[in-house]
Amino acid sequence: MDTCTALCKYTSIEDEPRQIPVDAGAPFDRGDVILRSADNVDFHFYKLLLSLASSFFSNMFSLPQPDSLDGAADRTKHGLPIIPVTEKSVVLRKLLSFCSPVYDTDVPALEDLDIVMSVLDAADKYDMKRVGIFIVKMITAPRFLEKEPMRVFAIACRYRSEAETLVAARYMLRYAVWEPAYVSELDFISGSDFQRLVKYHASCGQAMSQLTRLWSTYPLPLLDCKFCRKKGVSRLSLKEYQDSVIDALRIRPSVESLLNPEWIDSMVKRAGSCIGCRERAPRMFAEYAKELAFPVMAIILEIPLDIDFR
Repeated sequence: MDTCTALCKYTSIEDEPRQIPVDAGAPFDRGDVILRSADNVDFHFYKLLLSLASSFFSNMFSLPQPDSLDGAADRTKHGLPIIPVTEKSVVLRKLLSFCSPVYDTDVPALEDLDIVMSVLDAADKYDMKRVGIFIVKMITAPRFLEKEPMRVFAIACRYRSEAETLVAARYMLRYAVWEPAYVSELDFISGSDFQRLVKYHASCGQAMSQLTRLWSTYPLPLLDCKFCRKKGVSRLSLKEYQDSVIDALRIRPSVESLLNPEWIDSMVKRAGSCIGCRERAPRMFAEYAKELAFPVMAIILEIPLDIDFR
């Protein structure tokens, strides 16, 4: 079995132990030191690059090193020293890729937040500060933020990354404060940080009442037509309509609240709208939400998150 086949077999069966070390292959087939992963994959790398990325390895390599020809077989390979590490090969491959001089142009892929956390933990362990900062800046990508915003918030907050924490906090305004489920990353931030998130959400919701001054500039889309009015059906008053919009935005201070199909359906039913109006309502609210996004965001931008990032 060649190296590639062995690695593929391992990644599909995570818990299968590997007894005989195998080489990681390119680009980790050159260097002056070998890092051996917990699942016995050998990564060749350069001491200089490790030293530049990590004060941990810099201090290690500054110590007197034993003669490579004088070591036992399990401590050297092809005359190169072997450093065993506790990370598995999938994590070590990502970590060393971020230590490469071209990592900022050829960015290693981070498939999910589990991998992100594993690589961040390793970067913490080896004191790779620049690597950690770079990875945290990646977690606000839509593939992470849209799927697990609370995890993104907790990770960014844990690593005191102000910009990314604020992005995640703003994204979570799409949800009612009680909707996001518990995630284990919350255990790594303080109760004070979480309380500030809850307070931020509440403050943004309360600030939505400022929209009442803007109804003339941003008039709400009509929920009925002339045919509805001729029928004499019970209609929603403009004041009730406006109040309902503000109430929805107080709970979820984001224009996405106005795109919720259940909320739109409840509004057109209260308005006694005809079938044609009901069919047009989602499209009208989608167009209206694009316009209202500007004043809503302007209001939110005035609300501080109030987390101490020092």
